[in-house]
Amino acid sequence: MADEEQKETSIKFEILDKIAALIAAAFGLVAALAWNDAIKALFREVFGTTDQLGAMLAYAILVTVIAVILTIFVARAASKAKQIISKTYKCSLCDYKTEIQSKFMEHVTKEHSANEDKFLSK
Repeated sequence: MADEEQKETSIKFEILDKIAALIAAAFGLVAALAWNDAIKALFREVFGTTDQLGAMLAYAILVTVIAVILTIFVARAASKAKQIISKTYKCSLCDYKTEIQSKFMEHVTKEHSANEDKFLSK
């Protein structure tokens, strides 16, 4: 039973890591595309026609800053989600432990329903 809970938590961690990595990659792609356009405009100005270089550079810098901020936000959110997922519920009346709140509540109501202190956990 404990192995199943560990596998379930491990899979949730992997999913959160992959989602966070994909979101960060998406922000990186947007920033890369913005820089691509800005660099193209820079080359046009240096080697040929002009095409709003200042605006493109400002856009590329803005998109990069936003991508970095959002990447940090996503990483922190994933970290908090991992902490929530990995929280252990411990029964104060016996040795029962679980990382799933609903299983903890089920244990308490079935095993300790006559006890007044049944909802104490650490």
